Amino acid sequence: MRTLSDLQEEAENYFRQMKLDQSTTQNAYQTILHTMDRALKERDYVSLSRLIPYIEEGDGHLAFQYIGKTRRFLRMLHIITLENKYHKVLFCSGCDSVQALWDKYMLTLFAFRRLRFQLSEESMEDAVCYLQAHPVSHLAAYMMVQDELLIPDRDFYETLAFIYAREWSLEDKTQFHSLTNGA
Repeated sequence: MRTLSDLQEEAENYFRQMKLDQSTTQNAYQTILHTMDRALKERDYVSLSRLIPYIEEGDGHLAFQYIGKTRRFLRMLHIITLENKYHKVLFCSGCDSVQALWDKYMLTLFAFRRLRFQLSEESMEDAVCYLQAHPVSHLAAYMMVQDELLIPDRDFYETLAFIYAREWSLEDKTQFHSLTNGA
């Protein structure tokens, strides 16, 4: 069993290492942002997918380790790569900058949370309006909900399927239902 002293030493070592890695971390993070920004402007989805191994295994790993936004950027890159592979409308559609992509992700996530936690009728209506005006693929919806730990129930997934009924093909709906069958 670890003692309080062990935990304090571990924390001190972590922050010491973080300080040593600070410059390399910031350089990696700036590389990620710059590459994403350029790739989005040029609609170069291959460059976006090449960032995945850079972040997971390469020099960008420190950014992943120390900068929380990098985790969400990696999630977005996985979504876009999967959508591209299966010829779905890309999550980054309409986003010509990394900031626009970030905003779309966060607003979509915020709308999902409003639906999930049903704060008020007006809040839910606003969420539905946003989601219908800014549709995402069934893959993006599923991955975001799972990775953001919203702990959805069956009703939540059925609500998403209803909201996107006009956007998703029959195949998309079937796959979404299959992915969410355990909820």
